[in-house]
This record gives sequence, C-alpha cells and structure tokens, in this order.
Amino acid sequence: MRSDAGVGAALAAARGARGMSVAEVSERTRIRVTLIKQMENEDFAGCGGVVYARGHIRSIARMLEIDPEPLIADYDRVHGRVPEAPVLPPREFDPLIAGGGPRRQGFARMPAVAISLASVCVLVGLAVVLTPGGSGGTAGVAQGATATATAAVVAPSLQGGAAPAQPATTPRPTTPPPAGVNVLVAVRGDPSWLEVRDESARVLLQQILQPGDSRTVTADRSMEIKMGNAGAVDVSCNGRNLGPSGNPGQVVTVRVGLGTSGDCIVGGAVPR
Repeated sequence: MRSDAGVGAALAAARGARGMSVAEVSERTRIRVTLIKQMENEDFAGCGGVVYARGHIRSIARMLEIDPEPLIADYDRVHGRVPEAPVLPPREFDPLIAGGGPRRQGFARMPAVAISLASVCVLVGLAVVLTPGGSGGTAGVAQGATATATAAVVAPSLQGGAAPAQPATTPRPTTPPPAGVNVLVAVRGDPSWLEVRDESARVLLQQILQPGDSRTVTADRSMEIKMGNAGAVDVSCNGRNLGPSGNPGQVVTVRVGLGTSGDCIVGGAVPR
C-alpha cells in the first residue's frame, strides 16, 4: 500500500478502514499512543532513529494487515537509508600466533650435525679395515673415533648453538570454558541497535547490527542488554537460547546473571 500523501497518511487511512482507534493500535503493537499520532502526522522524530521508525512502520502495517514494504520504501526515499554499521577496530596483531615470531635456531643445525656424524662413521670404518689385526690397535682407533664423534656433536653447543629440540609428545591441555556470563546476540530480518553493559555499568557493546551479524559479550557476574527492534534479535546466554525478547520495533532491556550452578538466570524483559 503506497500513498502520495505520505507514510503516516497511509497508516491512518488503513487504521480508519479497519475501524480501529489509535488506542487499539497502541495496545496491539505496544507502541505509545502519542508516537502513533506523531507518525500519522509524518513526524518520525520521536521514534529514536531510522531503525526504530522502520520497525514501528512494519509493526503497525502488519497489525493492520497491509504490506509494509511499499511504506518502508517510501519512508527510505524521504528520510534516507539505514546508516552503515560502525567499523570495529581490528584486533592487535600477535606475531607469535600469526607465525611471525623469532624462528628457533636448534633445527637449523641439524643438517651439519648429521653430516659430521656420517663423516665420523666413515673414518671409523676405514680405520677398522686398514689397521693390522690386534685388539689393542682396533680398540685404540675405536676409542679415538668415539671421542671425535662426541666432540663433533658437542661442538655446536659450545659455540653458542642450540641443541636440537625434541618434538613434544605431551598433549597440550585443553582450555577450560570461560567463566562468568557469556552472551551471544544475533540479528535477523532487520537491523537492530544494541547496548550491553556489565554489572558496573561499563559499556561492553554499543552498535547497530545488520541482519546476519552476531556478537559475543562476556561479563563476570551479570549484564544488561538493551535492544531496539527486539523482535529481530536472538539472545543466547551460557549456551541457553533465549530467543527474541520482544516484538518488531520494540525497545526492550533484558538483564541476565550467573546462577550458583554456573547457569544463566534471566531477570526478564523490560519494555521501554
């Protein structure tokens, strides 16, 4: 449904056609009466932003059983598109994780050590073959060769080189799951604005997320999640899926905390 008179006029006309009052629309959509009247007069400033205005238009249109998409298109044409989500700063580069750290020197000397040992073995073999029979002579050559081999192996370490490192056979310990309250928020359908604070009111996340975006936020004991267009946001806390916390276009605050057994306790959704 599209009206040249404007989005608000189209909503008012659809409401009148169904014989409903503004109060009845407010009761079914949970949108304030004063805000609905402002919207029908083409005043969307009280919605709190483009994202909320679009959510309110869609919620009212669906309740009145009219197609919201043409109205959304008219609103975007007059008032502008949804702003792009702010770009988050990249994480600090860690050369040890990315493979850019200093290379180990022990393995670089392995070819030289192997060649030295092979040369010693050849010398020992020649000495055994060329030396006349006699246990004393053979034993003396063998002892000298052994001493030479030991010196060849120990020499790199005495010259400042690192001894060849043995590959680790002990399995690495598994990382325990993070403690505290771990919340995953995922946006679907329409953009939504979120603000997450921990128990000390410190802001952990404040961003407009687009459909398909998700964020993970962690706090020690509890957190407060305020979301616009709550019907488009799915919330999971410590692996427990809480689902959407409100209706499309609705602004809702959810409080979650850590239970005694490590599970997530939900304080309930509080509409604005």
